Amino acid sequence: MKNYTLQRFVKLSLYFFGMYALLTGAWFGISGRFGEDATGAINEILVNSAIFSLLFTIALLVWYRRTEIRIPVKNISPKALDQKLEEIGYERIPGKEKGAVQVYKPRPPKAPALAGRLFVQKSANFYHLQGPVSKLKSLKV
Repeated sequence: MKNYTLQRFVKLSLYFFGMYALLTGAWFGISGRFGEDATGAINEILVNSAIFSLLFTIALLVWYRRTEIRIPVKNISPKALDQKLEEIGYERIPGKEKGAVQVYKPRPPKAPALAGRLFVQKSANFYHLQGPVSKLKSLKV
């Protein structure tokens, strides 16, 4: 839950960097660009991969920006909250309890996989839900 956005940024950046570099390298190999100037082609792949991964990762993080909402414990029971979260497309991960935090993962097609996980922590008076703004706004409690 702590530093989740930073972790997502690093994971998405590495994934997009690697995939773009791999696919571009395969294309350059097929088209014969490595035969002309191998070091120039490798430098071009690395620079373009870094730029693409940075821009695409920032776009995804802005698109699925995260927020926290609080729901009073008096308004909803834990089972009803689980059901509401299932309705918006999140399912509970049974073995992923970090202390008092319950972790939910998106279940396509209702919730896109790139939206990220949802964290629910119960305090004395509130349920603290941390997740994507668009999904938490659609939660009717």
